[in-house]
Amino acid sequence: MKSRGGMETQMEQVSAKTADLEVLSPAGGAVRLGSLWASRPALLVLVRHYGCQFCRAQLADLRPVWAKIEAAGVQPIVIGNGTPLMAEAFAEETGLAVPLYTNPGREVYAALGAKRPGAGALLNPLMYWRGFRLMLRGFLPKQVQGDAAQLGGVFLVQPDGSMPYAYRSDLAGDHPSPEELLRAVGTGERV
Repeated sequence: MKSRGGMETQMEQVSAKTADLEVLSPAGGAVRLGSLWASRPALLVLVRHYGCQFCRAQLADLRPVWAKIEAAGVQPIVIGNGTPLMAEAFAEETGLAVPLYTNPGREVYAALGAKRPGAGALLNPLMYWRGFRLMLRGFLPKQVQGDAAQLGGVFLVQPDGSMPYAYRSDLAGDHPSPEELLRAVGTGERV
């Protein structure tokens, strides 16, 4: 498995317990997490919260590659941690064209090893620099809608539960590039 920095690591496996967790659709319907990758691989994009400027920018950057990921036989799925109503508003605001679910209790985040930053993260100038650059692109911070202390990640899960790619954010705004995700799903294409 490839992870940050191109270092080889042991392939991870999603547990049956994780697959049995439930996420909610924006309409509030419960869906078993494992059903999202039961018939084809899924690229799970966990966003921090629905008001996150970094997350809105990440999804805007991924918009041009969703079709390429789907053409590779992989279903991109976005998961957040606010209420279903927040998820619905987020999908409308971002023009999200891939499935969106929410996990208000953040059990999915914990099960996949998504991080929660320590107090020192608030002192990291890189986070502020990234935020400033996003404001110049028009992505302003909004009201927190979910858990602001939760970090996200991106995970490629195969139908057998194997996870050949896992990217766990270390800081708000720390995301894999669209090019890296295209390589992870095996398209070999560029943005």
